[in-house]
Amino acid sequence: MRASTRDVLLQVNRDFYRTVAAPFDATRMARSRGMERLLSYAPTVDDTLRVADVGCGNGRFAWMLEELARPVAYTGVDGNPQLLSAAAEHAAGLVWVTPNFRLADLAEPGWPRSLDKDAPFDMVVCLATLQHMPGFDLRARLVADLASLLAEGGVLAISAWQFMESQRLRARVLDWSEAGLDPADVEPGDALLPWKQDVYAVRYVHQIDGEEMARLAAFAGLVITDAYRADGREGNLNLYALLQREGSLREDSHVYRLVGGD
Repeated sequence: MRASTRDVLLQVNRDFYRTVAAPFDATRMARSRGMERLLSYAPTVDDTLRVADVGCGNGRFAWMLEELARPVAYTGVDGNPQLLSAAAEHAAGLVWVTPNFRLADLAEPGWPRSLDKDAPFDMVVCLATLQHMPGFDLRARLVADLASLLAEGGVLAISAWQFMESQRLRARVLDWSEAGLDPADVEPGDALLPWKQDVYAVRYVHQIDGEEMARLAAFAGLVITDAYRADGREGNLNLYALLQREGSLREDSHVYRLVGGD
């Protein structure tokens, strides 16, 4: 993908989240079964569990970590100050989870330096965020950045929206002229989708299927140790993948093989 196309799509999403921050927050208050299942993958540690939620939005995962009933140092990272403000407000009453938040543009090289005081982490999650990074090269760099934040034996969890597998969602895909682009400018799996709750806005999204998830893991020197589908009206619209460094796996660990649309 050309840099000029990437920059257009990044700006589409920056404008999107500025426009829909309040209604987006309001629609992300419900529990997510896929995120709930992630709690079972939280590593066992002797002291406080250190968790980074990269692309945290309104901080929903922080509230779910409270269910572990164990001390958690939670760091939420997002590029939208309105959503970070909402996340801080929602997390203010947590008992087990000690939250802090960092503003960072994940598309910019060097963004992990904003976490120097908090890293490394026992668990890093990047939920419904990687899909908004245009171009395989940018997505691969971000996964490598996420891997760099992991402590020894740490777990990285990524979720990706499988919208192209839903006839209902495919019917909503917009023409690239909405962003001033041509279909030849973008990559397979790229799409523009509308938001029509309270306000109208357009966002860029890319479907990361099982094959691409495996490629991204390999690029970062990680292996996929588990994967599952959950969420959405159909109950399977998000692909969740659990990744670790190959050298940190226990002898009894299983390496999960993702292919195609898994």
